[in-house]
Parts: sequence; C-alpha cells; structure tokens
Amino acid sequence: MTSPTPLRGMHPARVVLARAIAATGLVLALVSATGLVLVATPGTARAAAGPDSSVTVGWADGSVRVGADATATAAEIAAANPDHAALTSDGEGKDAGSGHWDDFKDLTVTVLQTTGLIDQTVTVTASGMAATARQPGGGGSSNFLQVFQCWGDPAAADFAQTCQWGGYSSEEVGGTASSAINGTFSEPRGTGVVGRGGVTFRAVNGAENQREEVPLPGGAGAVIITTGLAAFYDSSSSNEMPFVPVAADGTAVANFTVQSAAAQPYLGCGDTDSAAGERCWLVVVPRGIHSGTRADGAHCGPDSIASGFGTTTEWGQAGSPLSTACSYWDDRVVLPLDFEDPYLSCPTGSAERRVVGSELVAEAVSSWQPSLCSGIDGATFSLTTNSGDLARAQLLAGQVDVVAVSDPLTADTIGAADPALLDEADIRYAPIANTALTIAMVAEQSDGTVRTDLRLTPRLLAKLLTQSYRSDVPQVSGDWGSTTVGESLQFLADDTVLEDEEWIALGNPTSLPGSVARAAWVVVGPQGDDAIRLLWQYVLADADAVAFLKGEPDPWGSTVNRYYLPAGSALAAGGGYDLLATALDTFPKADQSVAPDAATAEKKYRGLTIDSTSYSPYSNSLAANAARIARVDAKLTFTWDPNKFSGTNVGFFVASPPALPTNGSGRLIVGPTTAVAAESYGLATASLALPLGSRTSKETVATAREFVGYSDATVATAIAAQQLDEASGIAVTDMSALPSGAYPLATTVYAAMDVSATGMAAEARGDYAGLLDYAAGAGNVRTGSRGGLPEGYVPLGAAQVAAAHALATLLRTPVTTGAQGTPTGGTNAGTTASTTVTVPSGTSAAPVASEEDLAGAAPTTTIGITSAEVAAADTTEAAASPARTALGVSLATGLAGMVAAPLLLRRKPGEA
Repeated sequence: MTSPTPLRGMHPARVVLARAIAATGLVLALVSATGLVLVATPGTARAAAGPDSSVTVGWADGSVRVGADATATAAEIAAANPDHAALTSDGEGKDAGSGHWDDFKDLTVTVLQTTGLIDQTVTVTASGMAATARQPGGGGSSNFLQVFQCWGDPAAADFAQTCQWGGYSSEEVGGTASSAINGTFSEPRGTGVVGRGGVTFRAVNGAENQREEVPLPGGAGAVIITTGLAAFYDSSSSNEMPFVPVAADGTAVANFTVQSAAAQPYLGCGDTDSAAGERCWLVVVPRGIHSGTRADGAHCGPDSIASGFGTTTEWGQAGSPLSTACSYWDDRVVLPLDFEDPYLSCPTGSAERRVVGSELVAEAVSSWQPSLCSGIDGATFSLTTNSGDLARAQLLAGQVDVVAVSDPLTADTIGAADPALLDEADIRYAPIANTALTIAMVAEQSDGTVRTDLRLTPRLLAKLLTQSYRSDVPQVSGDWGSTTVGESLQFLADDTVLEDEEWIALGNPTSLPGSVARAAWVVVGPQGDDAIRLLWQYVLADADAVAFLKGEPDPWGSTVNRYYLPAGSALAAGGGYDLLATALDTFPKADQSVAPDAATAEKKYRGLTIDSTSYSPYSNSLAANAARIARVDAKLTFTWDPNKFSGTNVGFFVASPPALPTNGSGRLIVGPTTAVAAESYGLATASLALPLGSRTSKETVATAREFVGYSDATVATAIAAQQLDEASGIAVTDMSALPSGAYPLATTVYAAMDVSATGMAAEARGDYAGLLDYAAGAGNVRTGSRGGLPEGYVPLGAAQVAAAHALATLLRTPVTTGAQGTPTGGTNAGTTASTTVTVPSGTSAAPVASEEDLAGAAPTTTIGITSAEVAAADTTEAAASPARTALGVSLATGLAGMVAAPLLLRRKPGEA
C-alpha cells in the first residue's frame, strides 16, 4: 500500500492538524511558525438573501442553468458531464437498449450553493425519477441516488479514482452496506472485491489505497481483508451518501456536507497549493430499475438477484457507482463546488493573542479573524476551550489576559482559585456574542416521516442526562442485560425514551423500534462549559425535574438511575452523585455498570469489558456533537467482532452510522450543540418547556407550561429578560423569571479581563480592544460571509455595543504604577488617565471616552437588549436555507469530526 504522505505544497504542521480535524472532530486552526492560519469555518445554513450560485443540470440534454453568482460557467459544467444522450438514446428520443434512458430521461439535479464554500452543508435536489421501491421481502432497492465528492478533472479517464466513496463497506448493494465493518471483512482467501468497484482511491497527494489480506488465526485458510481506505477515510469521516431515496412525487432532497482541505486533506478542496485547487466536484449517480451493464452486455447484478423477476433486473442495482466495468458511472451528473481558501494567512509575525473559555464564541471569532489580522499590526486570536470555572481561575491567577464566559467571576465560579484574588482585581466585562445552546435532533419514524416538532421538559432532559433508560446502561449485543454488572439496570422502568409515558404524552415520535433509540442521547465531554451549566440550571429550575433527581418517581412510576441519587439517599449506588447543590458545567457518566461480567468476559470476549464512557462515547466538542447528530452516528460500542484481534482493532467495535437515511425502521438521535452548529448542519432543534415551580400530573404535563423553540426572536426575548448581576454589572438568565416566548438556553458570552493587571502589554491591550470594537462593529452584522456575524448569533443590542466599545477604550488607556506600586489608569480608581487611543490596523475605535468615563465606566451599561431589538430580531432574520426547509429531510451526511471554527482552538492538557 502506498502510504499517505504530506500533502503537496503544505507545511507538515498544517498537514498534521488537517488530519487531526478529520480524525477527531476538534474545532481547530493552526498558527504556524510562518504565520499561516489553518481555517475550517462553518457554513451559514441560513445564508443571507440575495446571492444565487445554484447550478442545475439536465440529465438527458445536458442543459445547464447557473445562478448569477455562480463561479463556474455553463460551458465548464456541460463539459464536465457525460453525453447521456449519446450513451443511452437511439437518437430519436427512445432508449437504445440499456433501459437507462427511460430511467433518467426526465432527471434534473440542482445544487443550491456552489460558490464561497467552506465546511458546511449544501442542499441537493433532484426531480424526474420514479419513486424508490424495495424488493419484496427485502434485499435490494431501485430508484435512488448516490452522492459523493471528488477532487480531480471530470474530463479525465481517472476521475473516478479521485472520488471519496467506499467508506462504509466492501460493496454497496441496493444502497445497503454489506456486513463488512468499515471496509474490513473476513472471507475465504482470494474471493473478495475491494469496495470501490475495483477502482482505487487516489488522494490529492498521489497516495492510493490497496487491498490487504491478513490470515485469520485458526481460520482454515480464511483471511481478514481490508480495502486500505481507512488510511484516508471511513464511514465516520467520509461524506458519501450511499442511498438518497426518491419520494412518491419523483423528487429527492439531500443535505450534503461538503469538505474543504482543512476537513479532508486527501481531497484538498480549496487549497490552491494542492492538485485540487479551488474547485472540486459533487457527483450524483442515479440508480434506476435497470441494472448496469458490462462491456459484453451482461448485467452487473449477480444472476441470483435478477432471477425470479422475468426479464427485469430492477433489483439488480449491485456494485459500486464508480465501477468502470459497469454503466452506472456513465450515468453520473457532475456539479461544481468552488471553495474559499481554507488556509487563511495572517501577516508573518502577527502577534498571537490568547482567549480562554467558551466554545460558544468560536465561530464568531473565526469569522472575524481574517479582518482582525489583515493589517500590518493586526493580531491572530487563539481560543483555548476550557470550563468557565477554570478560565475564570486562570484570569485571576494572571495566566491569561482575556476569558470568554457567560457567568461573572464570583467565589462560586472561580474553581480552586483563592477568592481573595477577587478583591485585588478590577474585572470588567464586554458582551461579544448573544447565542444559545440547542438540543438538536434527527427523528425519523418508521414510515419515513421526519419529525421536527420534538418537545422536551426539564424532567425528560434530566432522565436523558442521568442514564435513566435501560439502553443507556452498558450492555453487550447478544447478552442484552443478562451479563451487565451494576446497581441500576434492573431498577429502570423503560428500555428507551420511546417507551417513556412522558415522552408519549408530549406527542413525540413513537413509531420506531426501540433498537434505533438505544442510547439516543449523545453529549460532549468530559470538558465543561458555561453553556452546559446553563442547561443544568434549566433542569434544576423545574419542580418536576428536581423531584425526579431526588429519587421521587414521575407520575408513571419511572425513577432516576440510582448512581445519580444524592449521596445521602438510602438507595444511592456507588456513593451517589451530587446534582442538586449547584449546577454542573459537565455531562457526567456516573453509572458505574460494566458489561459483561468477569466470567463471561473471560470466556467469550478475551477478558474485555465496556463501561458507560466506552459504550456511548463523548463527542469532543459541541460542534462535533452536531456533526455526529447529523450523521445519526451514536458511535455505540456494544457488538463483538472476534476477527478484530490486533492493535486497536480489539473485539468490541464502534458501530458505523447508518448508510441509509430511510431504512424502514426509523432513526433517532438527540443531543446538545451550539446554535451555530445546528444552523450549519441544518439540524432541527427541540422545543423546550419553560420551567415550573410546581409539579405537574399525567393530565397536565403537556399543557401546564409553554414550549418554546429556538429562533432569533426567542433567543432575543430571553436575552432581553436577563437580570442584572449587581456585583459585576453583567446580565444573566434567571430561569424562574423567563417570559413567554423566551428560549431557556439563550445566553450572552462576555470577554472578561482584569484591567488593573500590569502584566498585559500595551500592544496586547490594543489588540484586545480591537477585537471588542470589531465584535461590536463590523462583526455585529450578518453578511453571509467571513467577517460578519454567523447564523446562530443574535446581534448585540445598542447597550451591549456601547459597553464593548467603552471597555475597548478603557483598554487603550495606559496602565501606570503609582508611588506605592498601585496600578493607576484604566481602573475604577478615579485616576486622571491619558485618553490617547491607538487602534490596530483594520479595526475601528469607539469615540474617545472622557476621563470621567474612563474612571467610572458604569458596569450597568452591559445589560442586555431592548424589546425593540427583540422585534428587530424577529423581522430581520436572514432568508431560510433549504438545508433547514427543503421537505424536512433529515441529514444522513456530515463529517463526524469535521467541525468548524478557523481559529486556534486547543483542548485542556491531556484531552483528546
């Protein structure tokens, strides 16, 4: 096998980090020694109204329609597509004998955005095909689409080699992955077929995959066969869509996740130093009712598939869409994907300014970064994601200059820091972003109906957060529950949330088998965030939820997992877990059960067991959790494969995400993510019940309170209702005082800094001031492109803008040291300070404050937004994206691990 090598034209450090993005899902960027910044910004799922870069291609006549803002010309697109009429028509509008002309002669395919692409979803629509049908008794399908991304020249004979396809298995039959797992399967020696129809994958750096065979110990000649694709991608990192169904009206819709070079370096899309360059290609291969044919005229499907159906081979859609031995590849439709440069450059020598804190501001700062570092004195800002408590402690300790937090610095929010440090500091806050945590979902019933109306109460969330369903407790496939060792499984009432009477009473989907809802709740961890604390505050503000967490049954008799009971409870398992004293900022997996028991593990599983964390793994960021939800990628680890016997391939394996968006049984996955990530991936979000101070009953659980969905207006309503924290002057959410129409998980993220600190250099103070001015100025406007405010943020209100500018001006005021070493200037000390303002290039300054303003800078100016600004948020929302509205089709795409934020985003030491 040819080993992957550093991508052509890329600094090795950039290659390492680009691979890390695809492999781990970190929100990353890189500032290299040469000053280059590796960027992977999110797309705005709701792009601003106006630009039209759509492209439509007609299958039969090769007609091309391009939007006014498309970069590719109609001639270029036409040249990229095969001449289907010449290949399948007799020239008189009739089929030449293959049947493919009749299958696809009315087909048109459209991509709604083809230019200015970053790592985001684009909506692909098609019309003019017959509806998807399935073979009686199962086993095959007809009439569907297969969609994937390619980097090469569509006119070249080897174009198929450059396409990212085959990550699910060895072959796809009727869109259904075979029993192979991530391209590895066992069979008698020499009979296997590599999963790309015999076509190898060639990465943009020239490396290719090769089939490998490893003898299976004691297998009597059997071997383990791998396609070798795992060195480049697998089912969790490929964006391929093996099966997009066609509706009864002949239309199909898919939300396809395009990948830039930052997300998938082996495609290289957008990297002008790679062989791909700015343009890559979206390929749609339609599969009809006629089998592909070989050069000798024989159909491509096995005889056993075609037999029994007379002369038709409608169930014989066997084989890879890339196979040049079959005619499927000739049926392809090719559309352009023009990417922005994912590797933005800041001037060599640009100062790097560190910000520590919440992931909720990552996408905003990512969008602003190009403008902030564009001038000769511009700075590159890096974000290290830490829990709010740790970030605040670091600020007090002088380890960082600026932190991004939602909660003020108090004795209760500074972790292990000495509270006495609060008296010595002059902490000031500037609002930089209004946004929200959302509960995103994919909910698809067994009849294919996609539900976007999920409703959750704080108690339902408490159940999900505390592993209070039997399927949330570690178990092994085939030994369901019988060999689990722990103190919770036998006491839990429901296998999954689908059986929960509260879930049912709220009108949530139930037409799914329990297997698709197994451990359907996925979370980020183990790191913390103020946004996670906000979710726990929401839960703890509700009487039903608090009673449940104390151990009281809900009206139908369900009780909390015993590992989460308070330590003082007689029924608490494993010492209990304190959820009630103060809101957590993490998602614990406190259930200490393991599976299987020691004897079974030794006898059947080489002594291996799984616990809560390995059974249902954490996502490593909120944005990565969104990508995971979009792919319905629960990453459950409960199935044993005895053929996995070496290295990290040991026994229990992580299940692949489903290859089919409509598999006849439905799909369900739910979890927290940022509003920006939900927008970028086009995810539906749950409506949340406003907390109640009194208990509800079976009869009133669905009617006793208002359910509020996420939107600009509901976030703005919640921000406007925030209460002033007198000590700090910042606005915080009071869960007990949320008004009608307020989204409970809305929050404001503040830049907090100690303006009395003498360790912050004047240049750094100026750079941070530039960040604040930009956040409250040009960065506070939705533009639909880099530099503006991404979707998922509500613009700062006038008072917030004024507060940010005021602190920026204060930062530019030099800090001096008095006779006794006391910092003066830029503080609350009432000093007479210089009002000279130095503005980094590329930023704008607020009006220079008076000396009185500098001395006093009333913190009350940081209070939220007004009712008028709430109304404005409701009426100025950007145009809805097809990614969220087109037929409500749920995503089966996305790069698990490809998330978006083009700034340096680091994890805490020791974290993956």
